[in-house]
Amino acid sequence: MYLKKKKLGLLEALANLKKDTTGQPLIAVVVYFLLFTVLLSSGLFTSRLNIHLGDPSPQLITAPWTKDIEDYEKYKSDQDAAAQAVKPVYTPDEDYLSGVAKDLSKAFVALNEAVNSSDDASTIIARLRQTLPFGGLTDGVLKNLIGASPQLLDEKEKIATQIIIGDARGSDTGAHNSNEVTTLRDSMKQDIDKAALTGDFKIFLQAFVDTRITQPTLIVDEHATEQLRQSARASVKLEVHSYKAGQKIVGPGEIVDESVMRVLTAYGLVKTLSPWRTVTGIALVVLISMFTMILYARQYRRHTPQLLPKMLLMGLSITLVLVIGKGILALNLGGSQFNALAGILIPTAWATMTIAILIDPETALLSSMIIAVFVGILADPIVATSYGLQIAIISLFSGVVGVFSVSRLSQRSDLARASLSISVINVISVSAIALTSGMGFTAWLVGVLLGIVNGLSSSVLTVGTLHWFEAAFHITSAIRLLELSNPNRPLLKRLLVEAPGTYHHSVLVGNLAEAAAEEVEADAVLVRVGAMYHDIGKLKRPYFFIENQFAQDNPHDKIAPTLSALIITSHIKDGLEMAKEEKLPQAIQDIIAQHHGDSIVSFFYHKAVEDNPETPEETFHYEGPRPQTKETALVMLADSVEAAVRSMKQATPGRIEGLVRKIIKDKLNNDQLNQSDLTFRDLDKIADAFLRVLTGIFHSRVEYPEFPTKIKNAVPVIADAAEDAEKVEETSPKADEVKAGKEAKEAKEAEKEKEAKEPQA
Repeated sequence: MYLKKKKLGLLEALANLKKDTTGQPLIAVVVYFLLFTVLLSSGLFTSRLNIHLGDPSPQLITAPWTKDIEDYEKYKSDQDAAAQAVKPVYTPDEDYLSGVAKDLSKAFVALNEAVNSSDDASTIIARLRQTLPFGGLTDGVLKNLIGASPQLLDEKEKIATQIIIGDARGSDTGAHNSNEVTTLRDSMKQDIDKAALTGDFKIFLQAFVDTRITQPTLIVDEHATEQLRQSARASVKLEVHSYKAGQKIVGPGEIVDESVMRVLTAYGLVKTLSPWRTVTGIALVVLISMFTMILYARQYRRHTPQLLPKMLLMGLSITLVLVIGKGILALNLGGSQFNALAGILIPTAWATMTIAILIDPETALLSSMIIAVFVGILADPIVATSYGLQIAIISLFSGVVGVFSVSRLSQRSDLARASLSISVINVISVSAIALTSGMGFTAWLVGVLLGIVNGLSSSVLTVGTLHWFEAAFHITSAIRLLELSNPNRPLLKRLLVEAPGTYHHSVLVGNLAEAAAEEVEADAVLVRVGAMYHDIGKLKRPYFFIENQFAQDNPHDKIAPTLSALIITSHIKDGLEMAKEEKLPQAIQDIIAQHHGDSIVSFFYHKAVEDNPETPEETFHYEGPRPQTKETALVMLADSVEAAVRSMKQATPGRIEGLVRKIIKDKLNNDQLNQSDLTFRDLDKIADAFLRVLTGIFHSRVEYPEFPTKIKNAVPVIADAAEDAEKVEETSPKADEVKAGKEAKEAKEAEKEKEAKEPQA
């Protein structure tokens, strides 16, 4: 029923619950109450006997029916032992040995050139020392080497290659690790010493071995080794213990060891005391927590847009954390001491960061406290040890730090820094618990590693799920808005190229609205981005809007006022169509649709009345609706103020302030702000914020004087150019038209300023 075309499953179904349906919030409360209670108490219904590992059995326990019980733990340990007993398979390191062979060949090539050279001995020796390993040999040895017979060098090279490369490649003679490299070199030297070579060649080759054989020549063949290990594992047989019905499992007073507990668990006989009392207590904790959330929402978030979807998102985030926590607590980390630390991995910060980004930090702080309580119960439902309290403390601090880390999120890289903050606080929390509980060093080290993994995974989960939560619950995060504000976005790029006047108007509107939003505690990022897109509908007919008419005729002078009004008002509908095509967030679409409310296009209405006093006013109204939020109202006011102030002549600070306050007053008197939750105090703050920005834009400038006579004489080129420009302007055939146009424009501006009409743009 609630699934959209994107078919986002449960997320979409939960997100599409409507706020105006009174039964749905109650259904959501009941569903989440049952989910939380079941998840927190599910571990209490797994067995039937009150017996614990290491305790004496209180009674004789026999097998209720015939059953074959496989010892999977021993089977796994035997498999691991068999795999570990397999010796690695080694293969020659071909990359390294090919380099050794090349160096040996280079040495013989250099020696061959030296033997055949006609230069004097000192020159030959100096040149020969530049090649490995001749640099470390004495002059006497080198003289003997260059005096060798050229015909025997190839044979000696073959002997050297067989000894050095042959020993290095041998599975028995090669070096398997760094410790065996020295042994390999000694073996090669012995083989060289036994070879049919002269003493000088032996010295030369032994020096080569010392300088070039410096690392293991054999490497592990992982594929072949793993095949042998798999074969070893497969050879291990699973031990099966057959129990007959009525056969004794453990007698009264006998210690329940691991093998006995394994049999009892296989039969499903192990049980705590009656769980219903504990379940009732857990249900009460869940009830208190949900009541706290509902009370907070009604008291402090009553007027929050999309309140029900946001509360559903918070509940879903908590549910997912508990589901992941159940899986994490079931992990086997290699011993009860380490298994007790698994709860550190529960990603509480993921839920709190998501709530902080998509809802608000205050709600996320409340969520972090509730999740910490739930995680503590999840880890230890019967509160038998301090384990649950320890996990709850770590969960609480990581969740709170996660909220603070993203409370001023401006880009996705901030989430990476948030992961570091969470990891640090996890390490500190684990260390504090280790000091107070006497935790061993190994357990502390494991806990620290798990805390770091928790911080990193929380950030990764947040990045990975943020888009899906935004899409499913139709909530727009600050990150999404910042992405939309990129000037290279298709619509903004088109606006800059096709309607530059509108683009710059939108930028100034964004500056005004953002400054005001910070004063009245509205969403400044949403206001700025919404202002950038609020007039995208003008792209359909950019030259029908005066800010885009650069030295061109006004097309409205040639059409009827009713048609002009229709064109002006249609930019709302056109903008919405473009926004939907680009899949802009609903909050941006609302700003586009509401930034003119249902106000009147006064300029063309008065123009039509001049032609026909009986002209109906309804034809010249925007379709609305009126602004429903503070953000949309701010864009409306900034839009009107920016256009009006831009059209002012002699914009002094006093005249700007009067015009700004008059426009705000007119919007208020025309009921354009009565659905936006803005107060009179807010309107005063908005006016002050507008004035601060506008004063910076329309500041006074120094009037440059004309060139004095001396300067004109000193700079004749400039003076002549200025005079020529004046003459051209005066003698231009359109000078009279321009002058008349200026006078007409000034008259219109004076009339508009006098009547404080809203500008057509």
